[in-house]
Amino acid sequence: MAASVRTFSRAHLSADASYTLVLDRLDGSIVRLEQLAAQQQGGFTTKHSSVQRRKDIRRKLQRGLLRYVVHSAGDADTERAGLAEKFRLPSTSATNAAFRAAAIKLLEEGRANQELLVKHGLSATLLDELDATIKQFDASLEESDDGKQAHVAARAEMKELSDEIVRIVAILDGFNQYRFQNDPELIVAWESARHVVTTPPKEEQPTTPSNPVPSGLEPAA
Repeated sequence: MAASVRTFSRAHLSADASYTLVLDRLDGSIVRLEQLAAQQQGGFTTKHSSVQRRKDIRRKLQRGLLRYVVHSAGDADTERAGLAEKFRLPSTSATNAAFRAAAIKLLEEGRANQELLVKHGLSATLLDELDATIKQFDASLEESDDGKQAHVAARAEMKELSDEIVRIVAILDGFNQYRFQNDPELIVAWESARHVVTTPPKEEQPTTPSNPVPSGLEPAA
């Protein structure tokens, strides 16, 4: 939006040093705003891709690895009564934090009873794969949080820069109203250029909560 003001200002330069200083401030603010817009989009993309990857990992754990451990424990219960009670699949609707805690507990119980579970059909390498997959799940949670923070931080700074740009345009308005006071056509052209900056934007619904929920506590997708 401020690009039209910058374009007009460059096309109608003033020899006054103060004008150049203000224009340089505007240019720097616009450049930074563009960088932040890219950062904000990158944060959103990172969060979205990590959420999708986490769904896939969670599905692999729920339907494959964890279920395999639980079934092996169920069969081993015939040899060691009460063992199956220690091996419960997490709920499909559990939060990510609760799901992770349940997966870790199954891994620990599996390690503690590995010899017996292997006798009852558990692959000797499955617990190592389970451990590695839980680590992938953890990495996706961390990536989501990083993406959220990048998005939120960029949005906050963009708001500050937008306010700064409005102040700069107000300075340029005073300057141009003064120097173009005898040139109605340039006044009209300037008014048109600054209109998109000084007109308040329509209220938009936020795409991210102001206090985003940590990834581990968000509901299961």
